[in-house]
Amino acid sequence: MLLLPVVLPAILCGQQPITASPGDRLALEGSSFTHYPIGRHNARLQTLHDDIPAGAVVSGHAYRRDAIGIRGQLPAFDCELEVTLSVSANSASTASSVFASNLGSSSVVALPRTTLHFPSTSRPSLDPAPTFELMIPYAVPFVMPASGGTLCVDIVIFGNQTPLGNDRNLSVYLDAHEQFADGSAVQPGFRLGTGCAAPGNTRDSYANLDFWSMANGTSEIDISIRHGVASSGNHPAFAFLTIGNWINATPWPLRPDCTFWSSSELWFSLPGSMTASGTYDDQLTGLPLLPAGYRLWCQAGSIDLATVATAFGDAITFVTPPYGMLPIPCARIASASDRAASTGAVSRSVPVMAFF
Repeated sequence: MLLLPVVLPAILCGQQPITASPGDRLALEGSSFTHYPIGRHNARLQTLHDDIPAGAVVSGHAYRRDAIGIRGQLPAFDCELEVTLSVSANSASTASSVFASNLGSSSVVALPRTTLHFPSTSRPSLDPAPTFELMIPYAVPFVMPASGGTLCVDIVIFGNQTPLGNDRNLSVYLDAHEQFADGSAVQPGFRLGTGCAAPGNTRDSYANLDFWSMANGTSEIDISIRHGVASSGNHPAFAFLTIGNWINATPWPLRPDCTFWSSSELWFSLPGSMTASGTYDDQLTGLPLLPAGYRLWCQAGSIDLATVATAFGDAITFVTPPYGMLPIPCARIASASDRAASTGAVSRSVPVMAFF
């Protein structure tokens, strides 16, 4: 199978960022999403970053819209917050649950308490979002030491104004990324287009897909199918997955309402069978490790070989990820509902941030 490399622009609302953190996510969608920090109305969040260049002048940071978790438009809102920056004595791998322990001795209030307006965002047409739209410009730039270090970004959230009312938690779906201690990396599939319904079902079939680059040198694909062909009696229905180099959009002659989305250079008969309700959840394991940076187009479906009842899912695309960065370059420490709390929960699942 021919693999075509993907080159994605790193755009920050019209300007190039100094860096993104985690750095490998600049041109790749994160594996998760988060509502921290600006989706909260009373919270404190610290992020520790080992990957900010020495000597960099940091004038602000930004978040981008998650492309995977939700398809709709998110409304504009206002958030009252304060941002303090410092060079932490703790690295991301030694992050403390005590907020004061992560702050450096020479902290700078980069953005005094103020209210910022964040625009409405729509789901991008392809992953990742092309811009980091949700920007927090600083009043006072911060200069990283020439010797480098771990940047601590300390954000206190005092309240917000949303279309649903004031001082309410808001589902903002920021792009985020889960980091794994063994260097494994997962890339979620981006869904687009529509599938077709299984015979007797009024709802179109669809699938979710996660591609894993495993630390043991193999690849894995997690597949979930919904509203597919159901197994019944002595007639099990089976699931399949196709992988190709480009999007194809060719109607199936036997059912013009069903579209082949993938160019389908590879076909996999998936292990096991569909359930009696037309669902499927399983994995393809032990696959060869694909090089990083190639966009692939996939489609899952289901078929009853006895009756030839068939359903195709929607299109799914992803870019093959590199191994995760080691040592893990950033960490999150969060107090979800109390900005005055002295401690927070430490996590390696972090918002994807661009610094400018």
